[in-house]
Amino acid sequence: MEDIIKDEFFGEVKYKPNIGSWVGITDAPLYNSEGNLKLVVQDLEKEGILDVQREAYKTYLQNADKYKEIAVDYLLDYYKWNYEYIASEVSGVNEKDHKDVVTETQLFEFMTLWYLFICRDGSFGYAFGCCWDVDNGLAVLLSEEEPRVISRTQLENLHKINADTIGLLVHYGKNAWKGWKKHSLFGKNEHLEIELEGSVEDGITEVQKKAYAEYLQKEDELFRKFTEVLEASGADRTALPKVLYIDKEGNYGWICFALWNDKYIGVLLSEDTPRILSESRLRNYRRRSMSVKPEEFGFSNRFFGVLSCNVFVWGEETEICVDKEKGSLEDLVPLINNLLSFLNHNENAVMKAIVDDAGMLKQAEYYIDCMEEAEGSTEECRVFILEDGTEVTLPLSEEDFIESLHLNEVFIEFDNEEQDISAQLTFDCMPDYFPDPGVHHIIAVNMGSKGNIIWVELVEI
Repeated sequence: MEDIIKDEFFGEVKYKPNIGSWVGITDAPLYNSEGNLKLVVQDLEKEGILDVQREAYKTYLQNADKYKEIAVDYLLDYYKWNYEYIASEVSGVNEKDHKDVVTETQLFEFMTLWYLFICRDGSFGYAFGCCWDVDNGLAVLLSEEEPRVISRTQLENLHKINADTIGLLVHYGKNAWKGWKKHSLFGKNEHLEIELEGSVEDGITEVQKKAYAEYLQKEDELFRKFTEVLEASGADRTALPKVLYIDKEGNYGWICFALWNDKYIGVLLSEDTPRILSESRLRNYRRRSMSVKPEEFGFSNRFFGVLSCNVFVWGEETEICVDKEKGSLEDLVPLINNLLSFLNHNENAVMKAIVDDAGMLKQAEYYIDCMEEAEGSTEECRVFILEDGTEVTLPLSEEDFIESLHLNEVFIEFDNEEQDISAQLTFDCMPDYFPDPGVHHIIAVNMGSKGNIIWVELVEI
């Protein structure tokens, strides 16, 4: 027998164990269809409806018309802010709906209001289905001073905190708390999503709060410096900051939409000069362990008689290998740290040496040009299929090539005569832009202890 009760506020509601909620009908009409709005009252343990949920529903009914208007306003802002992504996922958006002029009627061609959801703590919001995210849908959290567009999943599993200076943060289920702020960029008011690394249990750190406060003080200066970095690239480039990402250690940067290639890039901001990285490198960036100590070395699992330890280079964990028979480790470590310091402050110089000075980008295009052309390839747009099935268009962009390079290791050798070290950096290319049946290529960069690049070669292994 189904569990059905008549509540003095909610009326007749039925318990649905599969969703852990009581379900009924509200008196509020839907946006874009006939009928009344479905009501979902959370009760995962079936302990009964709480008074705080009844009060929340009372508040909603008293202000239903206002909440409907608020939800539309925030959804339109969300649509405009995410227009590039939505247009790439939904056919017809590009042709019909420019992000700056989309109307409520057009919006609800792609969305449907499903239900009003009332959380266990009295928070509430609308849940929507949308055609660009069928699995998670969308929701508008209405019960806060500043309503927030989140996913339907986040509304149904709501975890929120109010942080000093940052405001409301909602947990997004992937070790991330998210909020937002408005800022003025290129003469326009834009939304900037704030994402802080952290679990539900741990929340966010004081270091992250300080990093955000530092960012606010430097925001205008950072925009200016970032513009200078783009101009120095020698191309007419614009990138729109969409997310401010702050990791647990206080490193922070923007995730930007690059208008020159319609892709997302990372921009590290917490160092002296903004530095363009890939989005993944920004999210995995760590300032810690950028130098080594003698006691951190142990015997390598891959090379007999070789000592190794892990250190962060360009934000990614990298193995440092040293031949223990050549030189004292205590004497070598200062030289190694000098080299690591140079590397971590001169990624762009190393990449330039690989791409331009050694001509590796041109070599990659030569190898790609020897592969089978994809169906639909034309003289104007030549598309090739790599060995792993990846389709690549020629000419290959510098950004895509650099994004493919992954530093495997730094192998240190000691020169007895010079009392100095040299280092060989080895890079894999993923996807493999040097396809050759039965052969794997790496890029080897040989450097001196002061960062001088001696040679760059494509090596078969």
